[in-house]
Amino acid sequence: MRIRLDYRLALALIFGLALFVRVVPLTYSHFWDETVFLQDAKVIVDGRTNYDEFFERPPLLSIVYALGFALWDNIYVANLIQGLWTTTAVLFAFVYVRKAFGLLSGLCAAFLLAFGPYFVETSHELLTDMPAVALMLAAMWLFDKSGAPFALLAGVAYALSIETRFTSLFLMLYFLLEVALSPRKFRQLVLLGVGAAASLGPYLIWLKWKYDSFFYPFVLARRIVQEWTAPVPARFYFEGVRGIFPLSLWALFAMAVLLLVLLWIALARSPGSAVSAENAESLDQMKRQTTLLIWGIAFFAYMLSIPHKEIRYLLPLAIPAIVIAAVGTTSACEWFARQATPLRVAGLVLGVFLAAADYGSPLLKLADPFTDRSEWPEVQIARYLREHSTPADTVYAAHNFPVLALYSERRTVSLLPIQEDFDHQWGDFMSQPGFFVYFLPEHIGEIHALHPALKPDRQFLATHPNFVEVQTFPIATVYRYTPPR
Repeated sequence: MRIRLDYRLALALIFGLALFVRVVPLTYSHFWDETVFLQDAKVIVDGRTNYDEFFERPPLLSIVYALGFALWDNIYVANLIQGLWTTTAVLFAFVYVRKAFGLLSGLCAAFLLAFGPYFVETSHELLTDMPAVALMLAAMWLFDKSGAPFALLAGVAYALSIETRFTSLFLMLYFLLEVALSPRKFRQLVLLGVGAAASLGPYLIWLKWKYDSFFYPFVLARRIVQEWTAPVPARFYFEGVRGIFPLSLWALFAMAVLLLVLLWIALARSPGSAVSAENAESLDQMKRQTTLLIWGIAFFAYMLSIPHKEIRYLLPLAIPAIVIAAVGTTSACEWFARQATPLRVAGLVLGVFLAAADYGSPLLKLADPFTDRSEWPEVQIARYLREHSTPADTVYAAHNFPVLALYSERRTVSLLPIQEDFDHQWGDFMSQPGFFVYFLPEHIGEIHALHPALKPDRQFLATHPNFVEVQTFPIATVYRYTPPR
């Protein structure tokens, strides 16, 4: 009873702190991708028609935000929901790893995921990456349990992960590998497919009704990252993946992989050694680590093949990395436990030092303000537009248009679709009067467009009387726009 209580207290502490560092600070200003999901949520709950991206974005995160806004119409609700949702990844990592590798490994996995600095940072952002990882872990845990209901629920969780982030489709390879190494799970795989189909069905039917295609956003999103954004070299991921995981996690992961390879070599030399129940359990653990390792390598290779790259797209790699590193941590703890007292103490000191050095920085939030009501320049521009425009006006922009749409609540039109032939198409495309926001190129920073020199440019604006300057900001100039007659 005492051991159970101790582990529950430890898990509760990890979960509570993980939730806190993911929720705070409650933030008023948000950047491009965050405002897309917030705006889509407002479309759902308020019936806004000024801008949406359902045609290319998965819907689940916005639906959940909308449910929150229906209960409390405050932008901070999104931070609370995001924090709760992403913290469930810590819980699902614990139960998934505990079932396969034991209690200590489960607690280690929960700790690594709870306080990894990059995991905390991306969990706080109002994006789909970490919520999708939480649902993927839930699906993997449910698939690992016996019984038809759990297999069906695994399918539901898998489908929800896809409706959160489309690249979660790749998790199917994990389930196929599991069945390949353990054929007795084939029935569970079939039931998982049934559960996933039933859960995806309503969304696909809505897509067919709305866009005349069951897979419209899947295809469009694929085209965007393959054809319509600037390609990024593969070395970007090779360099970036090193920063996702702390150095100590890499060391534990490498140690666990080395031990796994040695165990497979030993098993190949002595095939009959897997007869006992204890060795059978060890063999199952080896198979699970191998499945995760193969899936992780395949996912990384798949992401390398996509021209458009962002580091956060690699977050699903946290699943194999953390699980295998947790196994490595358990092996290290067991080794130190068998040593003499001085060495055990040295191991404890080393563990505490590494935990503080690599995982302590998120806890610094405990000393920071719990809210951040600052208005970023983009938000100030949007508020200016709201105050100086009428509902009949249209806001045009080639950059940060989701931010303008969310905070101004005015009809907003992106000029990205006509960048290739702007000089010939702008008159027909910009058919309604309103405002144009010209973001200064020197303040745009990172941009993924094929042609980073966005149009209209300064020269175009200076030579066309349709654009009249009305307000300047540090990062942009606002023009009153009158369409050509």
